[in-house]
Amino acid sequence: MDLSKLFEMQRELDERIVREKGLDGQNLLPNKVLALQVELAELANEWQGFKHWKTNRQPKEGMLEEYVDCLHFILSIGLSGNIGTIEWEQIEPYKAKSTIQQFIGLFEYTSRLLEDITVYVDIWSSFIGLGEMLEFTWDEVEAAYMRKNAVNHHRQESGY
Repeated sequence: MDLSKLFEMQRELDERIVREKGLDGQNLLPNKVLALQVELAELANEWQGFKHWKTNRQPKEGMLEEYVDCLHFILSIGLSGNIGTIEWEQIEPYKAKSTIQQFIGLFEYTSRLLEDITVYVDIWSSFIGLGEMLEFTWDEVEAAYMRKNAVNHHRQESGY
C-alpha cells in the first residue's frame, strides 16, 4: 500500500484549511490530537461492542466513515511539526486481545502523543490492527478516504 498518496491528499486539504481559515503559524497539533480522540470515540460508539447494557449491539453502518475520519487526523498529525510521514512497510499491525482493549490502547497512545512523538508509529500499528479487527479491507478504507476527502474539500468551498 502506498500511503504517500494519502499523505499528499491530506497535505492539500490541511494547507487549504490553514490558508482559508487564516491559521498560518498556529500549532494545530493539540487540536488534531483531540479531534482524533473524538473520532475514535465516535467510531467506538458506532461499533457498540462495549455497550453491555444494550440488547441489540450490532455495529452500525457508519463505522467505515468514522474509521476514515480517524485516518484523516492520523495523516494530518503526521504532517504536523517534526512528526513526519510513515511508509506502509514500517507498520506492523497490532491487535490486542479484544476490540475494547484495542480502542483503549489507541486512546492511551493518542494521550501520550504531545509529549512523545515516537508513539505515532504505535498509533498507526494499532489503528491498522483495529481496522482488521473491524473487518475492513485497506481497499475499502482507501476508497472511503478518497470519497471523504472530496466531501471535505466541498465543505471548504461552501464555508464549512
